[in-house]
Amino acid sequence: MVKKGKWMRSLLTAVLCFSLGAGAAAETGTYTDEDGGVWDYDMGIYTDADGNQYEITDDSGNSYGSGSRQNADGSITIVTGEEDSVVQNSDGSITVDSGAIQVVDKEEESKPLTYEEWQARMDAIADRNGRETETFYRKSEKELIPVSVVYVGLVRSMVHLNGKEQLVDTCDLVWDTEAPAEQLLAVINAPKNGQAKLRAKTSTKSTVLDTCRTNRVVRVLKVGKTWAFVDHNGLRGYIQNTSLTFYPNERHEYETGYISVKGKTPKGETVYIRSAPKNNSRHLEQYPVATPLTIVASDANWTEIDVEGWHCYILSKYVSRYAGASAAAE
Repeated sequence: MVKKGKWMRSLLTAVLCFSLGAGAAAETGTYTDEDGGVWDYDMGIYTDADGNQYEITDDSGNSYGSGSRQNADGSITIVTGEEDSVVQNSDGSITVDSGAIQVVDKEEESKPLTYEEWQARMDAIADRNGRETETFYRKSEKELIPVSVVYVGLVRSMVHLNGKEQLVDTCDLVWDTEAPAEQLLAVINAPKNGQAKLRAKTSTKSTVLDTCRTNRVVRVLKVGKTWAFVDHNGLRGYIQNTSLTFYPNERHEYETGYISVKGKTPKGETVYIRSAPKNNSRHLEQYPVATPLTIVASDANWTEIDVEGWHCYILSKYVSRYAGASAAAE
C-alpha cells in the first residue's frame, strides 16, 4: 500500500521498523546512515554500527521494497503493509504502525526570545525531560544572581537579568556541572551533514530529543568516554564526543559590532553567517543588517564571531565595529 502526503516541512529522519527492526530509506544500492549503519538493498541486508546484520524485509516478509522517500514535489511517499496506518501527530511527526518518520521545520527562531516565549519553551522542555539547568550570573566574587538563559555563546550569552534581556560574558555564568574545566562549553562540530542528534541515552538507538545544528554552542554537564551530557537550548541530553569541539569557559578578548553592507544598514538587506572561514563553507543562517555581533578575531577576509548562540564566521566586509566598545582579557 502506498500513502502519499504533502507536508510543508523538510524530511529530517526516516526510520521505518519492519519485521526485524530494519527500515528503508532507498530502494537500490548501498546507503550509510547517520548512526554508522549500512543499508545494502542489493543484498537485502542491514549492518548496524556494532556489526550486527539484519535482513531488510517488509511486513509480509518480502525482501526490501518497503520504506519511504521524499519526492521532488516535496511530498513523502510511504510504502507500508496493507493494514498499516499513517498518522500525522500534533508535533509534526508522522507515525506509522511499523515505525515513525520525524520531520522538522526549516525555519529557526533568529531573534532573542521574549520572556513569555522563553517561559513557554521551558514549560515544553519540562514536559519532555523534566529538568532545567539552574544558572547563576556572577555579579562579583561574593554575589551570584539566579538568571534564565535565552541562549549561550562561547564568548557572550543572552540572559534574563534585572527584568530584561542582557548580553553578559559567558565566563560570568555558573551552572552545576561535572565536566572538567577545559570542557565546560562545546560547539557542535558536524561539517559533513550539518547536524548532530541530542539523544535521551548514550546509544545511537535511543530516542532523539532534538537536532543540534553545527556551530551551535552548548553547555557541558558531564563528559564520558564517547558521549557528553549537554544542555542545548535548555534541553538536556547526550551527544557523541566526536560531534563536539570542547572549550573552557574562560574570559575572551572581544570587540562588539554589527552586520553592515559597505558600512551601512540598508533596510531589507541580509547576510549569511558560515560554519568555517571558507567561501564554500556551509550557510548557517541569514541575519539582517544591524544585527549585533561579538567579534573574537578577524583578518582581511573573515571574522570569527558569536551571534545569537552561534560561534561561526562572516565575511569581514560585512562587519562594522562600534567605536570604543571592546573588552580586554583579564
